[in-house]
Parts: sequence; C-alpha cells; structure tokens
Amino acid sequence: MIKNQYLQNKNMKNKTQLQGLDISYEYQDKEYVGYLSLPNDKVAPKPGVMLCPEFWGITGYIKWRADEYAALGYAAMVVDFYGAGEVATTAEHATELSTAVKNDPETAKGIFLAALDAFHRESIVDASRTAAVGYCFGGAMTLSMANAGIPLKAVMAFHSQVALPIMPNDKLTARVVVANGADDPFVSDESVETWTNAMDELDVYYEYITYPGVTHAYTNKNADAKAKEFDLPLDYNEEADKDSWNRVQDLLAEVFSADEEE
Repeated sequence: MIKNQYLQNKNMKNKTQLQGLDISYEYQDKEYVGYLSLPNDKVAPKPGVMLCPEFWGITGYIKWRADEYAALGYAAMVVDFYGAGEVATTAEHATELSTAVKNDPETAKGIFLAALDAFHRESIVDASRTAAVGYCFGGAMTLSMANAGIPLKAVMAFHSQVALPIMPNDKLTARVVVANGADDPFVSDESVETWTNAMDELDVYYEYITYPGVTHAYTNKNADAKAKEFDLPLDYNEEADKDSWNRVQDLLAEVFSADEEE
C-alpha cells in the first residue's frame, strides 16, 4: 500500500528526476513502512535494488542512498525491519532493535520477503532482476537473506559484520561482495576467516575487500557526528566510500546486463 504523495528529488547531481515515497507492507499482522525511490521515466521494467539500513533504521541517510541507486536508473526500496518505520534515537535503542532482528532470522526473512513482494508488485520493477545491498547491520541482513536462498542476482555489504544470523550454505546463489574497513572494531579477523572458509566451500563468486586504515560506517558522511554524540568508533572515509560506490555500480551493471544477454 502506497502512502503519501510523490516527492520530487531535485538534488541529484545528474539531475535525474526521481519519485520518492513511503511504501507499507505487512508481516504477521504488523505494519512495516519502507521507502521506495524510482526513476521517473517511461522505460520499464527496471532492475530492482533492495536496501537494508544501518541499525538506526530508515534514516535520511539510507533514503538518500536509495535515491542514489534510483539515479542510476534502478528501482530502489529500503526495507523496514523494525515496524512502522521506526528510527532509533540512541545507540542503545538501535542495538536493542537490531539484536532482536538478528536473533530471529526466520522472522527477519519473513519481513524481507514481505518487503520484496511489495516491491515486486510495483509495475516498474522487473521481479526477475533484483539485487540487494546493506550497510552495517543491514549488510549482515543482506548477506543472510542471500544465504537463506532468496533469489537475488547479487548482494553487496558495506562495513558489515560477517558473523551472520544465517551463514553461507548451499542455498546461496547470488554473487557476493563485502567491503569493510581493515580497522573496523566490529569485524574480527576470526569472523572473516570463518566466513571466507565457508564461502570457499561453495561454488559461488565472492569478493572480500578491505580498506587499510578505515574503520566502521565509512560510507556515511554523518558518521563523525554520530561518533561524537554516542561515543562510537565510527568514521567517514571519502576514498573508501567512493571506491565501494564504484564497485557496487560495476557489480549491478554486470549482473543485470548479463541477464539481458541471456
């Protein structure tokens, strides 16, 4: 169910006209409110990109990210994992909300699938060509959804833990890219080794990218302010942000163009 009127985003550098709006869906009689960003042109259907947000919830940052994907010509939707579009106001609140989701992966999968169904019911979205990306907590969710066997063409996780609610297994079919700071205190060397060993056992494409000297939340320009406000080890890094943004564009272009050639 669509809520609110279309909002014209006039701030994109390439001046692509976008349509941004809230979109609601239900799972187990609870309402969730995601964010949908669409290119405003007549060429359809569009490949789709699902976005899983940081542990704060659906903030202005993740909506802006969705708009960035839409500016590339994709349909984009941010998943609400908390219900009613809830946004955490403190780090403790965010930890409580995100931990509850991670500790119940079957419910997380159900919420993601409900969001995916709502996304695919949009006539502009090509349901056969969907990828997913995730940031921080959302990265772990994105990887887990692919590991759950949801048919995604590719997934990319930014500054994400790899000790996951659902670890890699033979249900995984997506191409996988993880891009983390080498100095991210939330990602242990042991967890990376465990994850890469599990991925090596599977017949799938994956990359694990590390940025030397880079810590957590490097894609978010608000990270430094959050770090000061909540005493968290967060730090925006322009070079890593740009490199990972280029990599996800290449990944999406590759998997979606491959589908067109088949």
